[in-house]
Amino acid sequence: MKKSIALIFALAATSLFAAPKATSNAATKVSKAEAVKNLVDQGVQFHEQGQYDEAIAKYKEAEKKDPKNALVKYEMAFTYHAKRDLDKSLTYAKAATKLKSEGIDENLYSLLGTIYDEKGMPDSALAVYREGFIKQPNSFNIPYNASITYMRMNNADSAYAWIKRSINNSRIHEGSHYYMGFLASQLGKWPQFYAYTMYSTFISKKAEIIRDNLSRLYGRTKSFVLTKDNKVEMNTPNIKQNGSDSTVNNEFLLAIQTMLLSDSLGKRKLYDPDSNSTQQMEFLVHVLEKTIKLVAFTDEIEDPIQRFYQGLIRESLVEAFIYTICEPIDRPTFAQWLIKNRNEQGRLYHWFNKEWLML
Repeated sequence: MKKSIALIFALAATSLFAAPKATSNAATKVSKAEAVKNLVDQGVQFHEQGQYDEAIAKYKEAEKKDPKNALVKYEMAFTYHAKRDLDKSLTYAKAATKLKSEGIDENLYSLLGTIYDEKGMPDSALAVYREGFIKQPNSFNIPYNASITYMRMNNADSAYAWIKRSINNSRIHEGSHYYMGFLASQLGKWPQFYAYTMYSTFISKKAEIIRDNLSRLYGRTKSFVLTKDNKVEMNTPNIKQNGSDSTVNNEFLLAIQTMLLSDSLGKRKLYDPDSNSTQQMEFLVHVLEKTIKLVAFTDEIEDPIQRFYQGLIRESLVEAFIYTICEPIDRPTFAQWLIKNRNEQGRLYHWFNKEWLML
């Protein structure tokens, strides 16, 4: 985050230096801008090394030279936040919003909202996020933070609405897709649960997110059918839904439950307990292959994620996708698959990077 801001202002400063020095006043302005930039750069370096007091000292020098510089005040707020001095952080962040803050609005409003949230002022945080999103409608970070605030308020519906805005603005922000899958599970939106949880697992670089996603995919799916008193029965989670969503989700869930009751893996039924990681992986590979086909053509999903799964089917990449996301469950099984299908995995990543992300 900080490097991107520094780059923006470095480019701006470079354009200033390239301008002809028409007057001594212009030269003075360029000199002041350069001095402020150098002090901010030094402060950022101190911050990144965890030397917060030294960073603040540099920002205060810059502030004396240019008291109306929004970037200086933002960096000050950012460092005070890192020091957990929320009052001073809030003061400087609010001051920055009153100045010309083009180029840092997304980071500034995200920070200001976070400060309010951490101070136990969620309504103020949400007001900031709304204002910031009006200014930066293409931001994924502002609606993501708003969703976190709503989750802390136990307002899953509003959290879901805001996380969807974040996802619409980014295909690679793993936190947004992870929480979308989590919230969909809480709300009983089963097509979205599978779609976003699988996608989040694929794009994530964080082991804890991948483990949590795979655990939820496996556990949730197994829970849809229960064995009770030697009888197998469907288990529909008791989740309140309104309007047409209930019918669509019930049909989607019914298709999965029917598969769990009727399909087998050798002599094992899908609803039978799995005794080792190899069986767990076999279960998920089988279930997710059929679930992807359901996700790709359901009427429930109205955003680009559905086209992702349609693309997997069109390009015959479903198997490569499933084995790739399920690798941590049983790496020997994955390794056996990869020996025979290395080209397919390469084709999957090529399609994802060159076609899906470029759409």
